[in-house]
Amino acid sequence: MYGSTLIGPALIAAVIAALVTMIGWYVAYQRERRLENGRRAERIRDCKIALRAEISCHVPRWILQDETEHVEEMARQIMAGAGKTPPFTPFVPKETGNPAFEAIVGEIQILPGDVIEPVIRYYQQVDVIAQLAEDMRGERYAALEAERKIDVYRDFIELRTEAGRLAIDAIDSLEQSSDDK
Repeated sequence: MYGSTLIGPALIAAVIAALVTMIGWYVAYQRERRLENGRRAERIRDCKIALRAEISCHVPRWILQDETEHVEEMARQIMAGAGKTPPFTPFVPKETGNPAFEAIVGEIQILPGDVIEPVIRYYQQVDVIAQLAEDMRGERYAALEAERKIDVYRDFIELRTEAGRLAIDAIDSLEQSSDDK
C-alpha cells in the first residue's frame, strides 16, 4: 500500500512534467513558425518591391511616342545611306543589366504564382531584345542590305514596344497580388 501511494503522485508529476514539456515545444514551434512566416512575407514584399522598381525604370525606354514615325524616319536614313561607304547603320546602345531580377531568379518560386508568369515573360522579352541589340551592334548587321536592315530594325522596335506592354502587365501583377498567396 505504501508503494502505490508514492507511485500515484510520482506518476502524476511525471505526466504533468511531460504535458508542460509538450506545451513548451508546441509554443516554441508556433513562435518559430510565426517568425519564419514573417520573414518569408518580408522577403516576398522585398522581392516584389525590387522587381517593381526595376521594371518601372525600364518602361520609359520601351515606350516610343510614335513608333511608326520613328521607324519610317530610320528607314529613310538607312535607304539614304545605302550607296555610301560606310552605309548608314542605326546606333543601338547596349542594353543594361537586370540586377534585381538576377538576384531573385534563384528563388522566384517564393513569389505568388500570379506574379511569376508575367515577370518571367517580361524578362524573357528583355533578354531577346538584349541579344538582338548585341547582334545589331555587330559587323553582320552593318553589312546587311538596306531593306533587310530596315526589317531587322522594325522587328527591334516592335520587340521593345511589346516589352513595354509586358512591363506594364508585370508591374500590374506585382501591385495586385497579395503577399500571402
